Amino acid sequence: MKEARSFIATYPAGCYDIVARELKKFSVNELKIISHDESSVMFDSTLTLERLIELRFFTNIFMILKDGKLLSYKPYLKGSSFRLIALVNGKPTSIADSERNVLSGSITKELHLKANAARYSNDFVLVKRDNNSELLTLRLPRAKHKREKLPQGALRPELAHILLLVSGIKAKDTLLDPFAGYGSILYEASRGFGLKHTIAIEKDAELVKQLEGKGFEVRQGDAASIKDVASGSVDKIVTDPPWGIYGDTKSQELHGIYVQALNEMNQVLKQKGIAVLLSGSKILDEIILSSLDFELLKSYPVLVSGKKATIYKLQKT
Repeated sequence: MKEARSFIATYPAGCYDIVARELKKFSVNELKIISHDESSVMFDSTLTLERLIELRFFTNIFMILKDGKLLSYKPYLKGSSFRLIALVNGKPTSIADSERNVLSGSITKELHLKANAARYSNDFVLVKRDNNSELLTLRLPRAKHKREKLPQGALRPELAHILLLVSGIKAKDTLLDPFAGYGSILYEASRGFGLKHTIAIEKDAELVKQLEGKGFEVRQGDAASIKDVASGSVDKIVTDPPWGIYGDTKSQELHGIYVQALNEMNQVLKQKGIAVLLSGSKILDEIILSSLDFELLKSYPVLVSGKKATIYKLQKT
């Protein structure tokens, strides 16, 4: 049997239940969860590094380097230089000089690498977890789609993937995003789930131009008045509406926007259709709880760029 290696992987904070459900689809011989905290999971796996890197809901994956066995990880190294940093809950933190000297010395001696924080080919990371444990790791390369530069305010592909997982999306579904923005959700639906029929509605004319020719049905319009989408024709709605905290929409306007948008979603969804919304506004809580058109199936408190938000999974009644 292939020997298992140990890893830590990070994901958007608050999304463990969603991530764990996907990981448990592997056999225990392929992947076994050891522990987790709010934003990371530790596991043993016999899967190839390439297969792990392509798991689209992870932000970063780190291979745990076992004490006294640094030399055994030489086949996973590239080039001749390295950087050594420390992370706590995904954020950089300092390393005491004495600890840095010991770790850097071991890496230099056993693996014949040179420290170069500016131009490095290997990224060694001291991961500090919520339980105060410290683990020396090697950060795995990120998948190509996770390295793409995103416009400011665009949803990261990992979070878009998680929203789509919550919706239970299938390749044959018709998906609508009525607040399409930069198209992050629709791109991920196409790339990560193989959807062929995706509809983007966006108010901003410049964003509409950017979305055109990308394989979506693109319509300039208003989520509060969805036109040209037939009633009962959409299987899933997954969207990231304005939160009212970034200057995009005044908070006093949100109530009306959300109410009208939910009414329109109700019209275009099939019976028992699913809507998944990501919002940092508590206004949506009140509207959903008083809605006669939707049942709240599940909500997930999450952190998005350090801000509290909620993923809502609704079903048309």
